[in-house]
Amino acid sequence: MTSIDSKLYVSLLAGFYISLIGCSFLQKGPDISEGDPVEGAVGPVINLEQGWTTDTQQAFYFTDQGSRIIPYEWFVVLEHANNTDLFRDNKNIEALRYLPAEANSWNPDGLPVGFAKGTDHNKESWFGLTCAACHTTQINYKGTQMRIDGGPTLGDFETFSRTLVEALSATYQDADKFARFAKNILGADAENASIRNKLRHDLLTQTEALAYRNDINHSGGPDQPHYGFGRLDAIGAIFNKVMVQINGMPENIRAADAPASYPFLWGTHQSDVVQWTGFAPNGPETLGAIVRNGGEVVGVFGAVDITDNENAKSYANSLAIKELGLLEAWVAELRSPAWPAEYLPPVNPETAAKGKMHYDIYCLECHQVITRDQEGESYNAVLTPISELKTDSTEWDNMQRLFKAGRFEGRKEGVIIGDKIPAETTGLNPLVNSVVGSLLRHPIETVEAVITQIEGGYAAKEEDKKGKFADLEDKMELLSGKYLKQQDTTKKDSDNSGVYKARPLNGIWATAPYLHNGSVPNLYELLLPQEQRSKAFFLGSRELDAEKVGFVSTDKTPGTQAFLFDTTLKGNSNKGHTYGANELTEQERLELLEYLKTL
Repeated sequence: MTSIDSKLYVSLLAGFYISLIGCSFLQKGPDISEGDPVEGAVGPVINLEQGWTTDTQQAFYFTDQGSRIIPYEWFVVLEHANNTDLFRDNKNIEALRYLPAEANSWNPDGLPVGFAKGTDHNKESWFGLTCAACHTTQINYKGTQMRIDGGPTLGDFETFSRTLVEALSATYQDADKFARFAKNILGADAENASIRNKLRHDLLTQTEALAYRNDINHSGGPDQPHYGFGRLDAIGAIFNKVMVQINGMPENIRAADAPASYPFLWGTHQSDVVQWTGFAPNGPETLGAIVRNGGEVVGVFGAVDITDNENAKSYANSLAIKELGLLEAWVAELRSPAWPAEYLPPVNPETAAKGKMHYDIYCLECHQVITRDQEGESYNAVLTPISELKTDSTEWDNMQRLFKAGRFEGRKEGVIIGDKIPAETTGLNPLVNSVVGSLLRHPIETVEAVITQIEGGYAAKEEDKKGKFADLEDKMELLSGKYLKQQDTTKKDSDNSGVYKARPLNGIWATAPYLHNGSVPNLYELLLPQEQRSKAFFLGSRELDAEKVGFVSTDKTPGTQAFLFDTTLKGNSNKGHTYGANELTEQERLELLEYLKTL
């Protein structure tokens, strides 16, 4: 503890005690029951029971986390590049496979799910993305539309980012578009040439910044595969943000060419490590969750200014720290969706029982089974070597790429603790430095957010709904050093040979497509020998194939252009993970599939 500045320690300690007074996390509002209509949904969409209340669900959808894309008033009135319809209109949002929403008290402007209004430290309002944009989905089956909270979005983030820049660019270049834009933003001041010209200049600046972000992430040339629906190279984008944009070093540009599926959120809070490659220490009672979430904000247009002063102990930033604590606490109470027999063909219990025997032989060693009444309990995920899995290694390989440390050289990984960052480094240590420095800017808020997360974890446990706090000194150690110790352990566990995380498969039926890179369309094909899996398939449909358990592959999805997933392209391999695939008979394979529906 001697390495912590005394004033910072006092602030942290005071914040800790303040946060304990009358602090308890409880969900508010009516519980969501199976079949309840989704508040604010466009059309007749129903909920599945996942342990949330309506207020928690809506707050998760629209709570700002610090993402800053464009000024909020711009987004509200921005037109498409090629017509006068609003960019945010429901037709466009649905075509991008995000979820439109009607206006309500949580969402007064009728933003799509996961699109949020935030206010910065200068009291200026911004449009940004929050967790729900990437971790909420909808599954349809024969006319029934089911909302899956915490499920992987089908959203096409690449096309969203590109067409947003096109819309901003067209607004700048087209005199009529700009005139309408300026009138909506400025009102009577649109007639003032000086004010109008400043808006035009700001529009150009923001458009260029977003275009540059797209360019560096897609700098791999014409052979770089598109992400398509439901995938994003989040780690590549975050490293580019830190090592290129925050660092001011274009020579560090690396193509973000390892798109991965969005992980489902239930069970995330309870896991000891997160991310597909298991590189991020987590755990309900550590700094891991808030560092992980802070890094995610950096990747979705969060702002961090590390300054040129290598002795700086904190960095100005846009992280909504209190809100990050709340978002994590809500996720701690999220539960996996059970196969809804009322809306889908019922599971055959005898067949599923036989399938469990196959699961125990071929799956259980990596994918532990956690009963639904124990989903609030902590667990240790299995990190399986890629050399054993034989799945696509592009994400892991990309994480080993080296960058010039630039401004980060010589700074401690944890700003005030940890090893100094060398002249050449992967993107991970500078990322941790950026986030920890951002958290240290607001120490009391950080402590309160951690306490909120811890309370959420305790509330999630069936045997303890009140929340407990013990060993204050240990909690302070977590805030100063335990996170970095955990990260070192994670690095040693992986031994640089490459691993992917295997987690419990609760709710796996609702998370297609499969493997970390989304290269297998359904669970049935995942159980096949790899040479029998689809070499290509279409994404974009929300319709569930209840027999094979995945989205229907079709190029005729209404309202959008289907995306052709080509497994022969870089990062898209569907090989590997063949446990039992060559041993199971067809009947045994169907039995195992039936059991997977019950998880």
